Amino acid sequence: MPDTEIPAQQVLSEDWQRSSVWALLPLLVKAVVQWIGVIIGGAYLSFSSNFQAYAPYWITGVILLVLGSALLNWRYTLFRVSTQGVELRRGVLQKEHLLLAKSRIQELQVQQPFYFRPLRLFTVSLDSAGSQQQEFYLTGVTSEQLVLLQGGVQLEQELPSTPFVRVWLATLYNKHLWLPLVAVLGAAQSQLDGKLFDHLFAQGREVLQESGLQQSFALQLAASLSVLLMVGLVLLLMTLIWLYPQRFLRDERQLQLTQGVVLKKSQRIHAKRVQMMTVNQPWLARIFGHFSLIFHGFTNAQVQRSKFILLGQTGEDINQQLKAQQLLALSEIQRLPLQRYVPAYFQRLLLIRGIIAVLLSLLCVVLWQTEVVAFSTGALVLLVAVLWLLADLWAYRRWHGFCVQDQVLYLWHGGLGQFWQVLPLQQVQKVQLLQSLFFRRQQLVQVKFSTANGTVTLAALPNQQAQDLYRLVLELRPELVSTPELIERH
Repeated sequence: MPDTEIPAQQVLSEDWQRSSVWALLPLLVKAVVQWIGVIIGGAYLSFSSNFQAYAPYWITGVILLVLGSALLNWRYTLFRVSTQGVELRRGVLQKEHLLLAKSRIQELQVQQPFYFRPLRLFTVSLDSAGSQQQEFYLTGVTSEQLVLLQGGVQLEQELPSTPFVRVWLATLYNKHLWLPLVAVLGAAQSQLDGKLFDHLFAQGREVLQESGLQQSFALQLAASLSVLLMVGLVLLLMTLIWLYPQRFLRDERQLQLTQGVVLKKSQRIHAKRVQMMTVNQPWLARIFGHFSLIFHGFTNAQVQRSKFILLGQTGEDINQQLKAQQLLALSEIQRLPLQRYVPAYFQRLLLIRGIIAVLLSLLCVVLWQTEVVAFSTGALVLLVAVLWLLADLWAYRRWHGFCVQDQVLYLWHGGLGQFWQVLPLQQVQKVQLLQSLFFRRQQLVQVKFSTANGTVTLAALPNQQAQDLYRLVLELRPELVSTPELIERH
């Protein structure tokens, strides 16, 4: 790993600085949004016959207002990095001076929009402990200023990236990466008034009816494979835009991840402030031996759902990161004396999945009666779905467990896919004991541990064991409430 640490005396600057003049571009957009009410109101009045004569003055005034707001915002926003921390000054009439000590900086996010890439400029946001909003948001920051704000740590371009194939495969088996794909398809459908897809579907169905191939299993299979190929190409484009190259830097103080070519994004969290870790391996990833590693660090309430995710990692990579956080490796977790859920819990799951299989059977009958799908196609899909549900339940019951080791909770859930959650109990901020009607009859409790950015749920524990876990957390976090919160769910 290249040396990316710059001596502290070289990264401190007592001089006040402002961002590049090119920051006026996004600031103009921000000013338009800020004064959108005035712009819409003036435009409405200009169409009135009583105020048309004043339209040139109104247009001139709006232009001066937007330009003046953007220029003053840029001119009177100053920052510097000193031994005390990061300081920010902004405002003309109402001035604000903010000092953020380095020890309080919890998260630093760096983005490089496409319009800033040729200029080598960035946007930076900083969040501190206990805040409900971003203290700092600077746009048009130069590379040198970015190094100052990062405390001398920068991600070198020579740092190796995760291989492209592994990152692209991660888009296939990570559900959260499908959300941009769904958003793009939804936007295309809305822009085309929903007519294009309906028209193509109607034409295709008419051709199949005329040729007598509507019920052809081979043709429907070929159409399905064509759709999958198209989705794969779209995900390939998403990988190039948002995810590749993926470069990860870790030192004694912090973790930093940079992803994307067109929409470049950089995230940084302190290594000591990682609250919990999740290792995810969906069923498709198990075939390739790949994992996704999620660092749950502190974030404020506005961006609590954002996560620090490493894609396409190997087992060796995962073990290295876990050990760096002074945690057990995956193989060591599986060798622990793991405790398992009671059989009654899985019997209930079997009943639920049996009901789902019956509903799927009814749906396939309806689709076959309406000639939407062929009988052979529907029967095959139903068989695969039922087998999938049963196999996943069997694997879940066969491979699962949890254990508390050295004040750390390790949870392993198997199945066709599997994941591990690792939670230091000192990070727990809330404990909930949930009990439904079924659980109350079986003397079971569901235990949910919550942190500022993530939860770990133990699905079904005996009452006494749940109480013991609660008391253990209470010993480590005495500021929590002294009695467990038992919530009955009906």
